[in-house]
Amino acid sequence: MASCQITAANRSKTHKHTRGKITNNSQHTLSLAGSKVWEGSQSTDFPKTIEHRKAGEFTHDAGSEDGWVGSIAAVAYTMLGDGRKWVTAWSNPRSRDSKVFTDGVDEDQPIDWDQIKTQLDKEGKPMYQTNSHGCRAGILIDPKTTSPDMSAFINPPDPKPAK
Repeated sequence: MASCQITAANRSKTHKHTRGKITNNSQHTLSLAGSKVWEGSQSTDFPKTIEHRKAGEFTHDAGSEDGWVGSIAAVAYTMLGDGRKWVTAWSNPRSRDSKVFTDGVDEDQPIDWDQIKTQLDKEGKPMYQTNSHGCRAGILIDPKTTSPDMSAFINPPDPKPAK
């Protein structure tokens, strides 16, 4: 992913959106379980389902100069036939570098959006990977671009090496 050298001052005047692509290799169809927008458009059409070996794409608008101040949001998907949930979160603020976070959630637990936001703020970085809840997941975003591409994936766990 190419990096663009833009100062924070210039960034605040040109910030527009985050383009997201979520690739599903989980061996299950993903169904949108919920979304949370902290900054940006409240009417983004996140993909409702993402079939196995397919990708879902969306654009989350940051808004206008007199409105929203960035593109900061998260989506959660349930793995149909399995019940586990997968959360993908991004922070693309006007005056700071972008960062991302991803994690799994137990099937019997509700999505704690406040906790997701706290983890995004504290643990988020331009590239984040995890082995959680029986899956490998990763997400990355260009931290300097004003309208970055955010790419996330979920895979089954790596097979255990043969003995």
